[in-house]
Amino acid sequence: MAVKKSKGVGTVAQRRQLLDKKGDVPSRKRQCGLLGLSRSSTYYKKRQTKEEAGVKKAIERLYEEDATLGRRRMPVMLQRRYGIKIGEKKCERLKKQLGLRTLYPHRNTSVPNPRAGKEPYLLKDVEIKEVDQVWVSDITYIQIEQRNYYLCVVMDWDSRFVLGWSMGRKMDAGLCLQALEMALKSGRRPRIFNTDQGSQYTSEDWQSAIRAEGIQISMDGKGRWADNIVMERFWRTYKHEFFLQREPRSLEEAMEMTAEWLEYYNRERPHSALGYRSPEMYRESAECPMAANFLRDFFAPAQLAALRAAPSLRSGRSAYATKSRKKWIDIRGYRMI
Repeated sequence: MAVKKSKGVGTVAQRRQLLDKKGDVPSRKRQCGLLGLSRSSTYYKKRQTKEEAGVKKAIERLYEEDATLGRRRMPVMLQRRYGIKIGEKKCERLKKQLGLRTLYPHRNTSVPNPRAGKEPYLLKDVEIKEVDQVWVSDITYIQIEQRNYYLCVVMDWDSRFVLGWSMGRKMDAGLCLQALEMALKSGRRPRIFNTDQGSQYTSEDWQSAIRAEGIQISMDGKGRWADNIVMERFWRTYKHEFFLQREPRSLEEAMEMTAEWLEYYNRERPHSALGYRSPEMYRESAECPMAANFLRDFFAPAQLAALRAAPSLRSGRSAYATKSRKKWIDIRGYRMI
């Protein structure tokens, strides 16, 4: 009886995978007849040429050095480093066979919470020329003894005056609420409060606290760091002019040093955007003075006096964290102002 061949069981490759399964199975000849395959073709095994094996080794070495080399830069590096001319498609095929995946920032890496209280950006085409017209807030992280801590700051957009801040081990809504509470103690209120779309600022606790004061909520657009540019510029000032020069050894020491530096930043440091006046001088000229020494009173004067007597600037290397990786910055050439 002739064996009826079946040609509707998947692709040729899928049918070949059904051969020689463990258990009580028919002979290879009968299996090929049932699957509609040529028996001789089932013995074929693709051989890898020596040239292709060498290309794969070169790709692996380059990938170990830099895992961000993609389909365009990998062929360039292969030709430059090893003199191997290869096309983009073949390079991607060999990388896929090796199980290598290029590292790059993918789109939509996080799924937003549908219940998050996102608000529109209210500062587009708005000219900010009044003190307490807009307040802003953001969170950054600093590294102390190879451990990350978080700093939240509330600042007035126009005067660049730091109104409140808090530092802690957790980046949650409570950290932001502490900074907001300190800012509200000044007795001033903004018309608009602008933040990013972080989970701390979209939380019900934060938004209810803002709305209770009769303040409008504004949020940056997705990926729009420039919408909150004054805070981003402040982080650069804080890290490069203060934190990288002092190397605090504990959270408590970092808080005390930050309180002292913010006092200097608000009262004395000249700001180019303010005509080289300090934020406090700018507010006084706008007839919006702040309560004197509200940041200095955050800690006991005796503690600040001890810090002034024993500055913590040391030679050596200082570590800090960024969003992508940890970098080491040599601060031996830096000098205290």
